Amino acid sequence: MPNPQMLYDAEAATASSIADKIYRELENTIIDGGLEPGDRINEKALADQRGISRGPVREACRRLEEAGLVEFKANRGFFVRVLDLQDVLEIYDVRAALFSHAGRILARRINREQIAELADMHVQMEAAVAAGEADQFYVLNRRFHSRIMAFTRNKHLASIYESLDRELHIWRKRALILDGNVRASSAEHALILEVLRNGNPSRIAEVLRDHSLAGRNRLLRTMPEQIARFEGVWDHED
Repeated sequence: MPNPQMLYDAEAATASSIADKIYRELENTIIDGGLEPGDRINEKALADQRGISRGPVREACRRLEEAGLVEFKANRGFFVRVLDLQDVLEIYDVRAALFSHAGRILARRINREQIAELADMHVQMEAAVAAGEADQFYVLNRRFHSRIMAFTRNKHLASIYESLDRELHIWRKRALILDGNVRASSAEHALILEVLRNGNPSRIAEVLRDHSLAGRNRLLRTMPEQIARFEGVWDHED
């Protein structure tokens, strides 16, 4: 006779696998513009199309909510999150400040092995650029930034950064993929490695801050309609 616990574990694993797949599908659909900000996610239709219950779809939507990609409205369901331009500017202001402060900490804390780890990631990113694999570049790009923050050994700084990264995740990925800026971003990583090796606190802080703001500007170029209604949007290019 089958073990009831084993059957339960197998069913749970299957449901989790289905939820993972739906999560990735919805994420890509949002990035590609198939679902626009403000659009409702039709859980029933998604479940019916796949011949499954709504459970895995709901789990995928909850994970999208945790990642800051969708929002739940009581009695209405899940909707693609609408990111206001003012939110973008405020988050990037904080993000740039975090990068700058991280640079000053790294000047005295980062070691050769950690720089070598970042350099290896950069080699992989360059390979992704050459192969036209923007998705892989983006995964490595996020990891590169996360490791920079982790190397500060300031867990609060790293935690705040990760929270902001989740909020901007979908929009940053769209900026890199749709705006074709993987080469520019990779070149900026090369400069980051150069200044980390030289160890000048002010220069490291400046380069990391500028990298964050360059990413911000890449994102803004994918939002032309909002920019047109917002004066002074490029004030932070200095």
